[in-house]
Amino acid sequence: PRLVPAECPVRLYRYPFGKKKVGMLVGGTGITPMLQALHAILGTEGDETEVSMLYGSRTADNILAGKELDAWAKDFPRLTVTHVLSAEPADSAWTGARGFISKDLIAAKLPAPADDCVIFICGPPPMYDALCGARGEKEISGVLKEAGFASEQVYKF
Repeated sequence: PRLVPAECPVRLYRYPFGKKKVGMLVGGTGITPMLQALHAILGTEGDETEVSMLYGSRTADNILAGKELDAWAKDFPRLTVTHVLSAEPADSAWTGARGFISKDLIAAKLPAPADDCVIFICGPPPMYDALCGARGEKEISGVLKEAGFASEQVYKF
């Protein structure tokens, strides 16, 4: 049998990103590629990219790299991190956002659709479905489309 190369639906997106603002929508272990991007952005002298992250986790104990992210946000004022917890016990000391990443949170915390911004998203399939459409689909749908973002402005990891 003859092997035929498969088309890859995933675009490559490498640093430097060429945008003034980067929004990151993260769920659970989807933090991994975002950490790599943050290392490049924050670790490059002269880079002034502003980064806003909405990071969804189940509970405060489930926030992967939370201490590192919070330390970076303190050290780099151009980075903001908003944790959103979906299953944090009601009687816990958590005072941050609860529930899921929503249209309202995106409007309040991420850059608005513009030529100088890009949105990175990485998380579980239900997150893609709600926010931008399935990972393998080039066209976006969901909350990000409703908010006015174009497919070219959204990178699905």
